[in-house]
Amino acid sequence: MSLIGVSMLEMRQMIEQACLPDRCEVSCADGAHLTIRLGQGKSLEEGVTLSGVDLQGLNSCRDVVNLLTQLHALRDKPTTPLRAIA
Repeated sequence: MSLIGVSMLEMRQMIEQACLPDRCEVSCADGAHLTIRLGQGKSLEEGVTLSGVDLQGLNSCRDVVNLLTQLHALRDKPTTPLRAIA
């Protein structure tokens, strides 16, 4: 982990708490890459999943804030309705 002195549990808590009041789940199955699920409100149903976030790229709190900003933007991006082309 790049953030000196920050454990995986602390990293998870930092990201999940920064997303409150929305539901967020952070996991790191391989010890090197995060998978973050961010929902809307208490549900993960209408949310997004961002996987493959390299821990080596998180060198400062600013990097974590940028990650959260990108995650929120991804979740809040309006979807374009599909139109049939005749």
